[in-house]
Amino acid sequence: MTQGGRIEGRLIVDSPAPGDWNMAVDQALLEEVDGGGPATLRFYAWDEPTLSLGYFQRAEARSEHRESGSAALVRRATGGGAILHDVELTYSLCVPIRDRASAEVRTVYDSMHRSITAALADFGVRVQRFADSAAPLPEGPPGGAEPFLCFQRRTDEDLILAGYKIAGSAQRRAAAAVLQHGSVLLSASRLAPQLPGIRQLSSANLAFDALASRIAHHAGQELSAVWNALPLSARARDRAAEIVAERFAADSWNLRR
Repeated sequence: MTQGGRIEGRLIVDSPAPGDWNMAVDQALLEEVDGGGPATLRFYAWDEPTLSLGYFQRAEARSEHRESGSAALVRRATGGGAILHDVELTYSLCVPIRDRASAEVRTVYDSMHRSITAALADFGVRVQRFADSAAPLPEGPPGGAEPFLCFQRRTDEDLILAGYKIAGSAQRRAAAAVLQHGSVLLSASRLAPQLPGIRQLSSANLAFDALASRIAHHAGQELSAVWNALPLSARARDRAAEIVAERFAADSWNLRR
């Protein structure tokens, strides 16, 4: 649906929830948008420190990061390295696409990172794309393997503050929609002390709700979208409960590799 030539989308700001529920809601929203539902921007948090494995990572590889050994575990449906979700803002964006191989999928990625960059600048926090920064690549494990933790990896579009990655994203595509979700590190976690957040790197103590509001504002401008604050639909909530049981709470999914 459009409004005055703009996308009319849905904005969801959720309460902290378990990792299996958070991942299931993102999947339910992707399915809903893929089936013709409205573009949806969602902000959420985690009710306990949770390690999310990238889709292709081996579950046994979590032993490479002993500090997070006590964290809850879930496997994402998107790739990349493991993320210790704790003191952060997590977002997901689901938008319809005409062709899953088209350039518009890349536009979604870039638009959200520009929105995060602009929102942080509103609070005096200046970040750069890794490709535009002078930050060196972190030293990886012996043998050229990629670091276990996502925030110790780098891609061109990762957002860098004082040499450290503080925001990154990943995508999953359906036939007619794309899901992008990502994390913004507000502060270091006690279970991942080697990863400083915005609070440590800039002394800015950003509130979740305030930052979410500014990201939504800038994302509306970037994507020509009008966001209507709405709760998760009953159908999507029921579908998310099914997905939790089928996938994200099941060892057959989380320990599959």
